[in-house]
Amino acid sequence: MVLIDPMENPDGRDRYITFLRQVQARWPDPDPNAAEHNELWPSGRSNHYMFDMNRDWFANTQPETRGRTRIYLEWYPQVFVDLHEMGFNQTYYFAPPALPYNPNMTAAQHEWLGRYGQNNAKWFDRFRFDYFTREVFDSFYPGYGEGWPMFQGAIGMTYEQAGADGLVIRRKDETLLRYRDGVQHHFISSLSTAEMTASNREAMLRYFYDYRRTAIDESSREVVKEYIIPPGNDPGRATKMAALLMQQGLEVKRAEAAFTNNNVRDYFERKLQTKNFPAGTFIVTLAQPAKRLLKTLMDRQTEMNPEFIKEQLQRAEKRQDDEIYDVTGWSLPLLYDVECYTAELASNVRANVLAELPKPESKIGEKAHLAYFMAWGRNHAAAALADLLQQGVRAHTTDKEITHQGKVYPRGSLLIKVKDNPEDLYERMKKLASEHGVEVVSVNNSWVAAGVNFGSDHVQYVEPPRIAMAFNYPTSSLSASWARYVLEQMYGYPVTVVHTWQFASADLSEYNVIILPNAGGAFGGYSRLLGESGAQKFSAWVQNGGTLITIGEATRWLTEEKVDLLATSREWRGGKPEKKSDKKEGGGAAKPESTAAGFDLQKIFNPKKNCPNARPARSCACNWRARTG
Repeated sequence: MVLIDPMENPDGRDRYITFLRQVQARWPDPDPNAAEHNELWPSGRSNHYMFDMNRDWFANTQPETRGRTRIYLEWYPQVFVDLHEMGFNQTYYFAPPALPYNPNMTAAQHEWLGRYGQNNAKWFDRFRFDYFTREVFDSFYPGYGEGWPMFQGAIGMTYEQAGADGLVIRRKDETLLRYRDGVQHHFISSLSTAEMTASNREAMLRYFYDYRRTAIDESSREVVKEYIIPPGNDPGRATKMAALLMQQGLEVKRAEAAFTNNNVRDYFERKLQTKNFPAGTFIVTLAQPAKRLLKTLMDRQTEMNPEFIKEQLQRAEKRQDDEIYDVTGWSLPLLYDVECYTAELASNVRANVLAELPKPESKIGEKAHLAYFMAWGRNHAAAALADLLQQGVRAHTTDKEITHQGKVYPRGSLLIKVKDNPEDLYERMKKLASEHGVEVVSVNNSWVAAGVNFGSDHVQYVEPPRIAMAFNYPTSSLSASWARYVLEQMYGYPVTVVHTWQFASADLSEYNVIILPNAGGAFGGYSRLLGESGAQKFSAWVQNGGTLITIGEATRWLTEEKVDLLATSREWRGGKPEKKSDKKEGGGAAKPESTAAGFDLQKIFNPKKNCPNARPARSCACNWRARTG
């Protein structure tokens, strides 16, 4: 059976088709400079919130991804092909992939990747189609449409076709690439893959069965036997990560009672220790069919091929760009900032295998006479605050620690007073605790053992944020969309997106928070688009109490001499400028490694300006590489 997902991204497709219809000429124009070949911000690659879903497979943040992974786990395909496009000056790419390989790939998978590549080559030779293999596109990151299925046991492959970005385009070798060429190439490679699979049906089924079976066998030889995730300081975050593992088809257990494990290591000091764990702790054993996916997602460090690292170091010495294609680090415990332990001995405790996604526990006391306390420092507390503000409930926050009835509330903790709030406040707080998994403490006595009193100037009213965020050029569509998604979808709070150039004439007093996302290379960044007058306008707004949040290159813009909103000083490698005698061959002192405003994210994350196709990462196979930090 062949399953086809023909349109993973309806939002981006609609965006692209609308753009093309607006700019296309009477006849298709092959000139690469023609508007029809140069799509406007944010391009059609992403979904509504402008997420690149080809990197979302294990993160599972978007509904499109969650639907796709859910269906995948219903069918468990043995072969999975992700069809893509790349720069128009390229040809066609298929497996085997380039280095580095993910170390959790098996020898059998490498063998099958070669066999599928050879079969594709046979058919491409028949039709005289050019192609390349073992270059540019690696199989290291597990979040791709080839990577995540690979660690479920499939033979996962990316196929990349040079894209015409319209109906026809003239390439640098003066040949014409037509849209229909791409359709034909993908069609032939797809049929070749289906042929190879059908011709090796029994061998493929045997491989898939062995992959899942041997994963369980391998677990007995692993040093780590299981991962232990206690509730920790933020039970909601631990619960969210456990739920994410379950969404990958992984088995997660929850301890019914407290227990002790004498052979565990945490993710930081890595010292072998004895550790007591409370009831409710999540336990994820490696003895399961998707063990290799679990190991890939949970290991603190995923090693690259030594020969690949050696070559990259040699390239660095010659001041050549590295060949690392994309993301190089993704350890879930570190990403989620949760307390997690690797256990070298299986825990002796009764634990239930979870059948439904776990939810964070909530707690609330009796109806309060004075107020309700919510401790700060947890993600769910922020979402709960956003919910309260949306309801028009008045909240206060403390900028000093408070000790009340034996419990310490850190800075930022929330105090919701009964006075001046709706009469049904208690019912609202009960619903709030249940929906957001927070603990709400009832307060009937205002005396504090330490810290500031409720009426102190250090306990301040939370003014509801009126948020504006720069959108469109010159912002990075990914940065702008991620920030918007976090506010609107994760925390449920509205944000007004404003075209960046509108800030020059907008009344900024309408907002008390403005967000400037990371900027791409288009239009020279914020400096060129906003100019000195825009900088002065933001400066006056900040001096009047506005809160300005900047990300990446937007932060660097604040440090420019004509803006001067953020004081910085250079920090030199080794603590001092490079000596003349230490200059590298080619002349010129070494550039500063960083500034107080942060590393040069533009150079780290954005494509080089001389990329001939101006394509986003993972969609271009020209001679540059997207750099990662």
